[in-house]
Amino acid sequence: MRPNNHTKELLDNKRQKIKFSNPIVGVHIRRTDKVGTEAAFHDIEEYMIRVHQYFESLEKTPKIKRVFLASDDPKVITAAKQRYVEYEIIADIDIAQTASVSRRYSNLSLQGIIIDIYFLSRCDYLVCTFSSQVCRVAYELMQTHFPDAYNRFSSLDDIYYYGGQNPHPQIVTINHVPKREGEIELKINDEIEVHGNHWDGYSKGRNLRTGMIGLFPSFKIKNPVKAVVFPKYQHLRVNKNLR
Repeated sequence: MRPNNHTKELLDNKRQKIKFSNPIVGVHIRRTDKVGTEAAFHDIEEYMIRVHQYFESLEKTPKIKRVFLASDDPKVITAAKQRYVEYEIIADIDIAQTASVSRRYSNLSLQGIIIDIYFLSRCDYLVCTFSSQVCRVAYELMQTHFPDAYNRFSSLDDIYYYGGQNPHPQIVTINHVPKREGEIELKINDEIEVHGNHWDGYSKGRNLRTGMIGLFPSFKIKNPVKAVVFPKYQHLRVNKNLR
């Protein structure tokens, strides 16, 4: 994502054309082949609730509440502009059309995904689904534009991860006795392989002690920090008699 001169010119021209400016919230809505296979369907309203919450959290609400909307479904863009007239929604239907399954591997589609990721990463806040790699890449690039962008996102499904990452089970801090079907038992210091956060107070995961998979209260686990011992280096004392 270090653009050459040609790509930089493409992005600069696009910025001027769409009048991209901050503050702005980036929204990425994945549809087509994703829904029903790797991820559940989420209505536009679920995304826009998070957008509303972000603008409400600001000390001063901007006169123009801008949203950069990226999607692989042109109907999403049309619906958003019709339903949320109080927002200035910046979106490109042509890019959404090239992101369709039949056109996804064309040169135009490649340009489109570069543009979407670039501008999503330049937003002040990101609302999306972390089950999508587009969203996760945009979030990763956000880290280069802020001192710490850890709280500049809202994901409707997965927690953040990257493909091929090392296992990092979380640790139980509070016992849990299942109170309904689908929940699993937790005991302090159990290791939990988290499969996802349902964002309703519960997460889904596998207890490595029991092997059981199910729901549990999200607040009863913590993400441990793995401390690594680095070798100690000592400054060599130079002998004054040696030249």
